[in-house]
Amino acid sequence: MKSAETIQLSLRKIGTVQVFDLEGVLTGEEMEPVSQKIDYVIQKKRLRRVILNLQKVQSIDQIALRKIVACLIRPQRALIYAPDGSCRELFSDTHLPGNVRLCKNEEEVAEAFGSFLFLKDKMFQVPVDETKPEIKGYGLERRRNKRIRVAVPIKLAFQMKDGSTLTTKAIATNVSQGGIFAEFLDLDAPDYSKMQGLEESQVTITVLPSETFKEEIVIPGKIVRFEMLKKQYGIAIRFL
Repeated sequence: MKSAETIQLSLRKIGTVQVFDLEGVLTGEEMEPVSQKIDYVIQKKRLRRVILNLQKVQSIDQIALRKIVACLIRPQRALIYAPDGSCRELFSDTHLPGNVRLCKNEEEVAEAFGSFLFLKDKMFQVPVDETKPEIKGYGLERRRNKRIRVAVPIKLAFQMKDGSTLTTKAIATNVSQGGIFAEFLDLDAPDYSKMQGLEESQVTITVLPSETFKEEIVIPGKIVRFEMLKKQYGIAIRFL
């Protein structure tokens, strides 16, 4: 029988959404402390939006499945990301609460959270005091490039140092008039060590078709910087 160590749980964020990455063989008995941990984090942080990433789950039994679903009742909206067909089929045959949605790819994840993450709260806007003199090239720039939080599925094609092209899927979580900030849901995204030294190199952004964008859009860009976000990294890209 597999040991409890076969189940691994790690936490990270994409945009403002908490992500729980599960790996291994999920069985009911061994799932108990893991589901308790997920529920504890949700309650402690009062999370309204969560993603449960099952990309690296090898198998799951019915008891573990029910424990997972029970954890996702509290948030206002929860997504189960299950790219594996057999794993996704188990959940599709199970009654899911109204706040839980099953997704097979990044496009469905972004589609489900896109409008929900399009926040107009003041906490996400750049404060500008109109009564004070504007610093040349600063205040106006901030208003023009006000950033909004979104969730847009994209594909990135990087020009590597050896002349090759590396293509990967990502989610744009922050957009302004001048560029985007992209993050990865995919646990197989290129490791940061492979991306080091690519600052100022060119990248092609392909906005995949969705409810928001009916047709594919291709935009040339340049990498401005990489930002380390605890257990993952994000990429700031300027439009060319």
